[in-house]
Amino acid sequence: MPRLVIVDPGHSGSVGHHGEVNRPLLEALQAGGWRPELWADVALEAEPPARVSAGRVRGVFSGCGYEDPRQWSELGGMVLLARRLQQQLDLASGDPLKEPVGAWLAHSLLPFQILGLARHLAMVPAAAVLLSLMFPPKETLEVTASLNRLQASERAAGNTRVALAALARACRQQGHRLTLAFPSRQQQELYAPLLAATGLGSAGFHPAVVGAGCSPEPVPGEAPPLVLLHWGDHKPGKGRDEALAVLHALLMQPVPAQLEGWGWLFQVHGHKPLPELERSLLQRAEAAGVGLVVLRGEVESSAMAHWLARCPLALLAYDPQRYRHRSSGMLWQWAAARASLELPAAAVGYADNWLATEATAVGLCWHSLGMLPSDQNPADGASWLAALAKAASDLPIRTQWTNYGHAVLGERFGIWCLSRLSTPAKTID
Repeated sequence: MPRLVIVDPGHSGSVGHHGEVNRPLLEALQAGGWRPELWADVALEAEPPARVSAGRVRGVFSGCGYEDPRQWSELGGMVLLARRLQQQLDLASGDPLKEPVGAWLAHSLLPFQILGLARHLAMVPAAAVLLSLMFPPKETLEVTASLNRLQASERAAGNTRVALAALARACRQQGHRLTLAFPSRQQQELYAPLLAATGLGSAGFHPAVVGAGCSPEPVPGEAPPLVLLHWGDHKPGKGRDEALAVLHALLMQPVPAQLEGWGWLFQVHGHKPLPELERSLLQRAEAAGVGLVVLRGEVESSAMAHWLARCPLALLAYDPQRYRHRSSGMLWQWAAARASLELPAAAVGYADNWLATEATAVGLCWHSLGMLPSDQNPADGASWLAALAKAASDLPIRTQWTNYGHAVLGERFGIWCLSRLSTPAKTID
């Protein structure tokens, strides 16, 4: 079985999308005839082995994950971090002549991580290299206190170009067979100028890395429909404030007629517990009999698909500034669960962001509401509740998923990777 290495320095724990991507990816690669290894942060070695169900996990990286962006917003800082990552890759590889790697696979890499991988690839034998460019080229991770937003994003784009140029040189020099792909059409469009500038091509977009190709059990006819209020971690901008505001509205006013008999789904999962006020609100809503279902902690993928398949409506009130060009796996997971059973789906959220653009592109009904709340204009639960009621009344009998929607949602990411690894890719001339 040929050896394959997944390079994921940002994978340091069970919370977040890294585990959701890597666990099924390892299983698919192993079933497809590869001997996969996951090279992750050393902290992952402390996680229970059951969290990674196939392949081998190696703690390779330290200080190479989501470091403070102030370290890599400057070109010098990026080069320093890239060198650290390269040195750790070199150490993990040992003597490549003893057992060379047949394929390198990476996703979720920031520019300095791409640069570090490129520098390592410039020193190892020719192999297949499969890279998903998941972060937008101007990604700043929002921690740029010393720079204004425009300056930080432009520097990030410049660093991305440097990293891609180094990747092109390494593949040309060593004869690596490089395949670049993107998690959405919008990402592909954002990267097009940088690829042209560095002489790289792309394989277009690939299936969603989480949730695509799922096969949930059919929804029981007696099961009440659910509104997906919140699912995921507690990072800012993921719509938790808006979801909690809806719950508060449900406690203060009658349920809209269009939503009578519906339930409300809320997952609590994160490194830190919810603040006391939020925890108290959830307990009050549970006790009030409004149909709230609270799931606490990590939910296994098949169970997640089952719950999401029960949600004709989703509140995806993601911050339109933070998510103007940033993706969220929640949209794909929920849409894939509904699409797999050919069930209708509609979402409510802010206008003018990645979520609204991509939801419309796959065929979902998207209902936009208002402007982003501020300290002077907090989340208005009554308005969001009214918007959800309107979306429920307008829910189509059948969602017309587009060809793009079928391509993004209908096949597992691991299966797509196997097909690309089995098809010889051209080396860079």
